Amino acid sequence: MHPFLAILCGFFLAQLATIATTTYLHRGSTHRAVTFHPVVEFFFQLLLWLTTGINRQEWCDVHLYHHTYTDKPGDPHSPILEGLWHVQLGNLFYYRRATRDPLVKGYAKHIKLSWAERTIFRNNLLGLFIGTALLCNVVGFVPSLIIAGSHALLYLFFLNNLINGWCHIRGYKNYPNTPAFNNRLIALITGGEGLHNNHHENPGCANLHRKQPAGKFAEIDPGFLLIKLLCSLNLAKITRA
Repeated sequence: MHPFLAILCGFFLAQLATIATTTYLHRGSTHRAVTFHPVVEFFFQLLLWLTTGINRQEWCDVHLYHHTYTDKPGDPHSPILEGLWHVQLGNLFYYRRATRDPLVKGYAKHIKLSWAERTIFRNNLLGLFIGTALLCNVVGFVPSLIIAGSHALLYLFFLNNLINGWCHIRGYKNYPNTPAFNNRLIALITGGEGLHNNHHENPGCANLHRKQPAGKFAEIDPGFLLIKLLCSLNLAKITRA
């Protein structure tokens, strides 16, 4: 496999993980704006286990804590408090620090781990090892390292960081008195998460885009397009308008 093609595969893998993060972890698990069919939920859990090693309870804890103290003392990863480039480049480390904070642990009390999460997906590092091993078996050792490396770089140090970093500093606002900013380009590559001002205005809404005045470019929320598709197939249900 050509190295450039391997990098493209890594980008595609990062996009899959990002879509699973925004639709399942963020809008579904954390804010309970949408519920998924058990089969779809299992698929999302499997995908995140193999590609990210994220612990769903920890992720939801940290994110709800962020909403409670957005850009105020206590926010786990505010670029206004910590500096843009500290969060933009080191968001992973701020996240890991927050997961060890006793005030953050168990913050999302509504989370109930599934049977699969308590048994099959319990060891996060094992998931990453199996995911990498499967990749090696399909495309070979060197291409798999390029794919896995580019995926990790994009997902852990670029895409997520744009949301917690750049979108709390730069962009435009539909709601001037609400924290965070919108960025249409970032929204396209983060499953809609770049419409961050909209999200902070109404965290429980499954749809992150808002109708724009005539003459302005429309906001596009790829994550909500997937949710609508799953709803049309009776594989998901929007629980909050």
